[in-house]
Amino acid sequence: MAESAGFLIPVAGFAISAITGLPVGWAWLLMVVCGAGEGALLGVGQAVGLRGTSWQVPSARWVPATAVGAMIAWSLGMAPSSLVDLGVDIDLGNPLAWVVAGAGAVALLISIPSAQYVVLRNRIPHAWQWIPVNVVAWTVGLVFTFLPGPFIDESTPGATMAVTFALAGICMAATVAVVTGLWLRSRPVLAEPTLHS
Repeated sequence: MAESAGFLIPVAGFAISAITGLPVGWAWLLMVVCGAGEGALLGVGQAVGLRGTSWQVPSARWVPATAVGAMIAWSLGMAPSSLVDLGVDIDLGNPLAWVVAGAGAVALLISIPSAQYVVLRNRIPHAWQWIPVNVVAWTVGLVFTFLPGPFIDESTPGATMAVTFALAGICMAATVAVVTGLWLRSRPVLAEPTLHS
């Protein structure tokens, strides 16, 4: 639920950028800030969802880590379209372009779980597995956020755009929550959860 609500922050950012015609650099920065908001809500939702369980995480560390990871993800995710909007010619016939795109995609997918791993590493055995599990979860989940793309443009009414992307966000969030939740439930813990968050 928290990720679904959080995804509305970047959706609002997209709408603001489209309506106001923000310059590319400012639009990119707005989306990075919106991404931090999304990440913070995701982190809060996960921390609340795990509270009182064996996998409880300290909110004071988990939420900022998740927000920073999301900022990195959005900065990378918005880079290609922002560069194109700035007039940069991305030559997809050049193998180097594919190498850079692939490296960027990997960095995007590992940004949030890598930041969260720092918090998990002393709590769960083999916590490094949180990273590939999240990569799979987000890879599948993000597909839903791309589905509205071909049907949405600058002429789409704001309400329609918001509802479409909100539904996509709910599907994405549910996918990530189920995959990562099932993995967590399969893990023992190294220590008793602390009561301090």
